[in-house]
Amino acid sequence: MSIFKNLFGGKAKQKTDEPELDGSAGNLIVKFQNIISHEINWDDLNDVEFAMWLPSETDNRFSNSEIIGKWTEIFNLTSNYWSYITADLLKLLQVIGDDEMRMALPEENTTYALLTNQNEQIILSISVEKGIRFHFASTTSFEYRMNFMNDFLNYCKGWKSLLTKLNEPPDENIGFSQWWELTVKASKMADVNEPILAVGKIIK
Repeated sequence: MSIFKNLFGGKAKQKTDEPELDGSAGNLIVKFQNIISHEINWDDLNDVEFAMWLPSETDNRFSNSEIIGKWTEIFNLTSNYWSYITADLLKLLQVIGDDEMRMALPEENTTYALLTNQNEQIILSISVEKGIRFHFASTTSFEYRMNFMNDFLNYCKGWKSLLTKLNEPPDENIGFSQWWELTVKASKMADVNEPILAVGKIIK
C-alpha cells in the first residue's frame, strides 16, 4: 500500500525510492492529475452555462455527439472504482487529506469549481445517483472538451489497471451508470423533435 500512497497521494509528482509500478497505468493517472490545477471559488466562475454536453459549432446535435460514447465508457469504468477515483480527485482539489485512499460518494449532489492548467473553468460534481461528472463551460471549445474527456477516460483506465495490479478490492456497482443510460435515451428522444440545448446542466 505504501507504493500506492506515495505515487497517488495528491499530485503524485514527488520522487520515491520505492520501485515504480508499470509506467503505462501510472502515466495515464499522473497526466490527468496534472491537468487539474486547483479549486476556485464558486463566485469566480464565469457567467456562462456549464453542462456535461453543450452544443458547439462542430458538435451541434447531442444525438450525433462523440461525447456520448466517451461518457458511456467513463460511467462503465467508474462503476467499480468510484471510491478510489473520488478520493484522488478530492485530494487534487485539497478537499481531503492525502491519507484517504477511498471516499464514499455523497447522497446529495456535491459540486466543486476548478481551474485546469490551461485556465479552463470546469465543474466537478459527485453523487450516489449520478456518479462522477465534469461540466464544461459553454465558452470551452469542443476540441478541448474532447481532449479533456479522452484524458479522463485514460485516467479511469489507468486506475482500473493499477488497482487490479495491486489486488485492491473493487467497489460495489451502485447503479449510477443507469442514470446516464436513461438520460441519453430521454435526451435522444427529445432531440428528434427539436435540438436540445444542454445535457447534465449545472444550475449555478
